[in-house]
Formats: sequence, structure tokens, C-alpha cells
Amino acid sequence: MEKGKFGIRMCFYTALAFILAYLGYSTVLFLIAAAVIFLEKNEWAGRQVIQAICLCFVSTLVHTLVNIFDPISRIPMLGMMWNVGTDVVDSLMSIVVLVLCAVGFLNNIKGREANIIGASKLADWAYGIARPDGKDQSGNA
Repeated sequence: MEKGKFGIRMCFYTALAFILAYLGYSTVLFLIAAAVIFLEKNEWAGRQVIQAICLCFVSTLVHTLVNIFDPISRIPMLGMMWNVGTDVVDSLMSIVVLVLCAVGFLNNIKGREANIIGASKLADWAYGIARPDGKDQSGNA
């Protein structure tokens, strides 16, 4: 695996990004992204970090949308049902993000594309990569 300008393997940056995305450390995640994109200038690692940022963003967005309706939880009977529903949504989101971060992490430590659904297309778009056939760079679907 390729090493960057600072002697650190690119897959370390990307694996760390997926760990930070799951933990929700968006500030540190953006610092890693800045280091990869602007200092290391590595396209592959940049695309992987963008995918991790997408996972962190979606998780935060769902959690925020659920919490917007927090005043409903103060209504006696409705509030109890609302809390159960929001707990289920938060739990499911955590499980989905955990699975996708684990897939991204495991693929990245092997030096492969993370291929996170939706996020990989956004990362490719950010770098101006067009893949109309839906295949990654290695030719795999």
C-alpha cells in the first residue's frame, strides 16, 4: 500500500476516517479529510474519506431530525410511544452506520474501495470520475 508524504500509509487515514465516522467525531474527521485532500493529495484516499464523511453526515442528520420533534415526548401517552419509536430509529441507524463503517474499514485496510452505497457515487462526482456502467476501477460491479 502506498505511503503518503508524511510516511503514513493511505489506508491508515481512510480506516481512521471510518472509525471516526461511526463515533461521530466530525471535527476530527474533517481534519483527516483536509490532511488527505490538501496535504497528501491522494485521490483514492480522498474518495474514501468523503464516503466516511457521508456516513457521519447521514447519521447526524437522522438523529437531528428525530430530536426536532422532542416536544412530542412531553405529551403523556403519546410521548411514551414517541420515545419508543425514536429509540428504534436511533438504534437502527446506529446498526446501519456500524455495518457500513465496518465494511468501509475492512475494505480500506485491504487497500480496496469502500464502495458505500450512495456515498461512493458522491465521492466519484466530487473528483469528476464518471462510471456510467456502475463498476469500480478494478472492473468489479
